[in-house]
Formats: sequence, structure tokens, C-alpha cells
Amino acid sequence: MLAWGAEARMKSTTAESSTTETRASLTAVDDVLVGALARHSDDPDFWSLKTRDRTDSAHCIFQYPAMMVPLVQRRLLAAVIEAQPNIRSLYDPFVGSGTSLVSGMHYALNVYGADINPLAVLISRVRTARKVEFTIGAIGASVVKCARADRRFGIETKLANRDKWFRPEVQVELSKLRRAIRSCEDLWVRRFLWVTLAETVRLTSNDRTSTYKLHARPKDEIDGRNVSPIDVFADLVSRNADSFAFFRKKLRDANAVSHARYRSSTDIALADNRESKKCWDGIAPFDLMMTSPPYGDNQTTVTYGQHSYLPLNWIDLTDIDPKVDAELLRTTQEIDKRSLGGRDPVSNEEEERLFAASATLRNFAEALPSTPIDGRIRLVRFYRDFQASLEAMIEQMRQNSYMIWTVGNRNIAGKQVPTDTVLSELMEHAKCSTVTMLTRHIHHKRMPNRNASSATMREEKILLLRKR
Repeated sequence: MLAWGAEARMKSTTAESSTTETRASLTAVDDVLVGALARHSDDPDFWSLKTRDRTDSAHCIFQYPAMMVPLVQRRLLAAVIEAQPNIRSLYDPFVGSGTSLVSGMHYALNVYGADINPLAVLISRVRTARKVEFTIGAIGASVVKCARADRRFGIETKLANRDKWFRPEVQVELSKLRRAIRSCEDLWVRRFLWVTLAETVRLTSNDRTSTYKLHARPKDEIDGRNVSPIDVFADLVSRNADSFAFFRKKLRDANAVSHARYRSSTDIALADNRESKKCWDGIAPFDLMMTSPPYGDNQTTVTYGQHSYLPLNWIDLTDIDPKVDAELLRTTQEIDKRSLGGRDPVSNEEEERLFAASATLRNFAEALPSTPIDGRIRLVRFYRDFQASLEAMIEQMRQNSYMIWTVGNRNIAGKQVPTDTVLSELMEHAKCSTVTMLTRHIHHKRMPNRNASSATMREEKILLLRKR
């Protein structure tokens, strides 16, 4: 029998040996992944795609801000799954329109996502549904017929200043469509139709479509417009139904659908990422994360909430989720205020904790000019919230799991925020390793160049990290 000290030393030696072997094994997997991603370095468009298919994976059903490209996400997934074939679950904590998750569905993964924006949750729940109604095109045509036959003139929204955002005849037709959609019995069908109505609202309102921030068209332009929401909806519902049918066919071809049902699990949570841990009890930890966070606070970068405000005022919120807080529509900016960096002031202790995790962020903040006066405040407030959300997300991940982040570098006071470096440092501080980084060029940028906060967003960085 070994003496206690000798036995302890042997256990310690065995543990150290096991740890060394694990690290060597993980390093080997990292090397395989880096090699797989570098395999296409001679093709500058492999990760950028000068052309894209808008119908891919029902990508076209709503023009959501800053959507990722399905084919690029699938290529990233293919490389990671090749290196780690045991991956079964995919998590996107900033789910947006659901592009990461539908990309994972092509590999029959269990897919899970979260977002604070009810419209994002609605779109993602439609796209990631396990079972869909294959006659949705015919149902959509029936809804159009019902709306055309409706002779009522009641307005079906409590939107404040609705006359500013919609011409009277547009309000009447949108109301007819809303009544027709509410008469459908199946929840997924209604959700699909609400998404189509959301895009109809976007295209027929008086809001400009050139930016994501709400801004009414000039009066003469509004007076000269002649749009019929029912006609627009009819075209969209046919297109969306065809796109969805093609997506489901691709899933069947990939053996991801069995007996007309997606054969793995899907779930989308309406949640603030800083408080999302309770959403995934019994489900987490996840095997892989693939996401794209906001560039910065929503109010000065991509106004996801403002972009969603008008559509949400025409949708039955209980069909999205019973937990939707109607106060989110109290103002055009409420969703953005509740998002990362939206409102709460930063204490000195919080700022020091943040800067201790990222020297790059500290140096950038200290070098910012005094104009605009709130530039530094918004920067630090966003990253304080972002760090809190990172810590909550990482807790949901399996040990040694990979995380794929697509990030853009915004501008503040004419200076480019090094988002990629800051993210890498924050993740390293949270006991994650940066494995490699790719650059993709954005060929389909929709934001106008005059938007100073995003003028340099001509490229994005794709960071591959691993939880230690």
C-alpha cells in the first residue's frame, strides 16, 4: 500500500499528465480548425461573397438589420464540425433574424437562441420551427382574399402619431390584413403571416427605407406615393412561401427532417442576455456558439428597436410570446434603451473592472476627444453591459467548446473602435482562448455612408475562440 503522500503525488502526477494530454489534444483540434479555415486564403471572396441568394434558408422574409449571410455561416460550421464531429447543439445569444440557427439546421443540430427584441424572436421562431404548414402559400392567398372582401374601416392599431407614419388608406388596408391574420387558427401560420405583415408595414409606411433609424419621408414624396398594403402583402406572402418551401426541401435533402418535422430541437427565448441563464436550465451547456453582437449601443449604431417599432405596432404581441411587455412600444426608442448600453450609468468600480479586462478599451477611451460629449459615456456603458452578457453566455457553454463571433468596428468621434481586439481581450479575461481570426469584406452594405457611427463598416472580423 502506498503511503498517503506517495499516493497523493501519484494522483497529482496522473492529473497533470491527463491535463497535459488534454491540452495537446485541444491544440491539435485548434490546428486542424485553423488549417481548415486557412485553406481558402487564396480566395478573397470565400468568406465575403460578392453575390448572394436572398431566398437561401428563408433569408428574405423580412429585411432585418445587419443580417449575416447563410452560406458563410454554413461554411464556418462545416469547418468546426469537421474538426469536432460530436457537436450536437448550437447557441446564438444575439439571435436577430435567426441566420446562425437556420444554418445549423442544415446540419441537423439542436439550435437555441435569445434576443431582447420581440420582432427578432418572432422571425427566428418562424424560421426555426420544427413543424410548418406546407400549404402556407394557399393560406396566404386566402388571407389576401379575406382582406379584400373586408368592408370595415376600423383602424387596428393604437400607434401614437399613426397619421405621421401611415397614410389613411394604408392604415385601413393594414387593418384589414390584421383582422384576416387573426382569424387563422394555427399559431405558426399566424406567426409566418405576421412576419410578412411586418415587411409589408416596412414597405408601405411613410418611413424611409434607406436607414434603420425612423425618419419620415418628405411630405411631397409621401403625397406622391400610391401603395396598397394588400397588394404588397399578396406578393410577399407568395414569395415568402416559396422561399420557405425551398428551405424545407434543403433540410429534407440534408436528412434533417423526418415525417415532415425537423428532427432536432429548437427554441428561441425572449430574454436580455445579461439575465438569460434561467432560460436554459436543463438544456445548457451548449457545444458551439455562433453569433454577431451589436456594434455598440443601439441608439447610435444599428437601431434594431426603431426598425422594429412600426411593424410591432401592427402585430398581436401575444402571438410572439405571452411575456412581451407592451411598454416596449411606449416610445420609438424603448427597445433600444433596454438593450446593451441603453441607459444605466456606469459606476467607477464597474469602469475599473471593465478596463482591467481590456487594456485596449482603456487606451481607446482615454484617447477619445471631448466631442461628442457623450461619446466616452456611451462607449463605456455599452462595454460594461457587453461584458456582463459575455459572462452569462460563457456560463452556458461546454468546457472547451468553440465560439464563432462576427464583429464590426464602429466609429466614435472619427476614431474606429477596435471591437475585435476588445472582444478578444474580454474573452481572454473570462478564460477563453483566441484561436484565429478571419476578415470578410461587406459587399452588400445597406447603411448609407453619411452615418458617421458606421462609416467604416466595410469589413467584419470573424473570431474563433474556445472556452478553456
